[in-house]
Amino acid sequence: MNNKVKNILVAVSSALVFAACATTQQAPTIMSVSVPEEGGIKFIKVTSKEDAVRSAEVTNNADGSISFVPRRFFDISKDGSLVAFMANKGDKVNIYLKDLTGGRAVVQRTFRDNVVDPAFSPDGKLLAFSDYRDGSWNIYTIGAESGSAVRQISISNQNEYYPVFSPDGKILVFVQNESQYYNGQYITRSYIWSYEMEKGILTQYVEGNLPVFTPDGKKLVFSRPSKDTGKYELWTFDFNTGQESIILTQKDKGLSLASVSPDGRRVAFVSTSTGKNVPRNYDIFLVNIDGTNLTQLTFHPGHDLCPIWSPDGKSIYFLSQRGGEGGEYNIWRMDLR
Repeated sequence: MNNKVKNILVAVSSALVFAACATTQQAPTIMSVSVPEEGGIKFIKVTSKEDAVRSAEVTNNADGSISFVPRRFFDISKDGSLVAFMANKGDKVNIYLKDLTGGRAVVQRTFRDNVVDPAFSPDGKLLAFSDYRDGSWNIYTIGAESGSAVRQISISNQNEYYPVFSPDGKILVFVQNESQYYNGQYITRSYIWSYEMEKGILTQYVEGNLPVFTPDGKKLVFSRPSKDTGKYELWTFDFNTGQESIILTQKDKGLSLASVSPDGRRVAFVSTSTGKNVPRNYDIFLVNIDGTNLTQLTFHPGHDLCPIWSPDGKSIYFLSQRGGEGGEYNIWRMDLR
């Protein structure tokens, strides 16, 4: 073999080794628990593969964007002792309870075909959820401990989702999707309603989706599509004044699944992000409730969704693909710096 051929083979071999090393160093996989950009944050896995946590079903669209149907995939009790989550077992989706202190086994709480959006009452005695019955989705409550005393909250032929209790437990807020005929076609608009638990009075408030209360119960934080771009923005609604105020909007990104910190100062939410050698995916962000100090918390190549603050404000629970062999979702907790 002449020297010229030897040199070519050595060069090719070196290039292949370099390429292999570069590929290894480039992008973390979904199986990784964290990435360097998340340094200083401690991640703790809450559920396991056996819990069969409901997946988010993210869609890759033709224009390169991604989308998913936002749900409250889980909720944390106000004393921080329990997580209620949606699990897919035997082709049915139901709500299960898991003790975060490790004191007892996972308990199935509903026994239906498709139950979504679990939400604890402040005292932990009730679970609200949305259930598909008789051709539409409606809101129900059930005893969190007993699994009995099912109560139907909404009764309509529209679809209602995403219930959430006020901090004093007197009001249950939810979203109603209304089909309207406009310019020769049917469109769906989402409106936020409230239900007074004692009086049974229903009230419609504002157009919007995915509402959560501020800790003092005086305001809602919710998502609403921009009139210009159609992307979700973050808004507040003041119960006392009726004023609607925008928190944050981004031209090319939707903002959803807000969660307000226990001190009422910050909002965790979900949006899309792109990074070097990382495909577009969902991550978790923080912003002050006045719209300042926008910060990205997670940078993992898997999807991170549904942030929920811990009662002490030191951690955020969330749904994530991180650490999973096949991209399955689990509930995680990140302890903030």
